[in-house]
Amino acid sequence: MYKKFSDEDLKEAYSTMMDYSGKANSELLTEIESRGGLEKFLRQIEIQKINQTEIGRITKEIRLLNSNGLDKNAIKDSLQSDILSKDELDYLIEQKLVEHQAIIADRTITSKTIFRSILGMILGSILGSIFLILAISFIGRLVFFPLVGVYIICYFTIKFLTKQSRNNAVVFIASFLSTVISAFLAIGITSILSK
Repeated sequence: MYKKFSDEDLKEAYSTMMDYSGKANSELLTEIESRGGLEKFLRQIEIQKINQTEIGRITKEIRLLNSNGLDKNAIKDSLQSDILSKDELDYLIEQKLVEHQAIIADRTITSKTIFRSILGMILGSILGSIFLILAISFIGRLVFFPLVGVYIICYFTIKFLTKQSRNNAVVFIASFLSTVISAFLAIGITSILSK
């Protein structure tokens, strides 16, 4: 059964068994022995844990240093690792800086964000109210579960226009307000049409 498992899958299976039952089954242990033995396998798991801890430490330091205004070269000069090679460390710094900059850009509020959020609110409210009117006419009455769909429509409309996620306060508030406006529009229109 475990012959088709990759090394990572085998490590995951072993860790899961050890976490839940405290022992690994014989088929798993046989496969581990055929791949170099339990001692080598456990050493690889330990090295992997040490690497993950080191990557976590370095990631925190990168975010802190970048938040304090240091650029890529200054961060590379100030960070060292006894576990990762220089190339691995440089690659990690590059990768985490790109991720951190994307998070900062996503949360940044600009006039463009505000304008496009307002535009998205208008468009999202129209699309959301159409969806809700259709849901009300199909179901026959107002129920609240279609509001989740309305929120999704409003959010993705605003996200499409702003290119920012709900992690941005303006996008989040605009999505919520657009959902509320959609609900009021749909209720108003259906009450007018039902007369």
